[in-house]
Amino acid sequence: METELAFASDGTMYVRFEDAPPAGRHVFVGYALTSEERKQYGIGGLLLWACLQRLALGSDGYVYVEEGAIDPEGRKEFSGYALTDKEAARIVQELHRTAFNLTLAARAK
Repeated sequence: METELAFASDGTMYVRFEDAPPAGRHVFVGYALTSEERKQYGIGGLLLWACLQRLALGSDGYVYVEEGAIDPEGRKEFSGYALTDKEAARIVQELHRTAFNLTLAARAK
């Protein structure tokens, strides 16, 4: 599954792009940590790491580390552009609506 969204440690939401991002948007390129690395660092280690460079939690559940901080060889990559506050608010609204509808559907069964 491709990562469509990533929530970064700087509070910015990024959306994946394939061709070119909109002009003037900040781009985040990150490489996924392995499950072994996530276990090794733990929550405290990841939070400390996020103080030193940008980390992002992808919608696929992976933790992406900003380009240049780790060796990218063989890692899953995420490239996304920063959403405006208005775009991010719209996405959060849609995610909330979808989660609510899924909850109602699950309870109905």
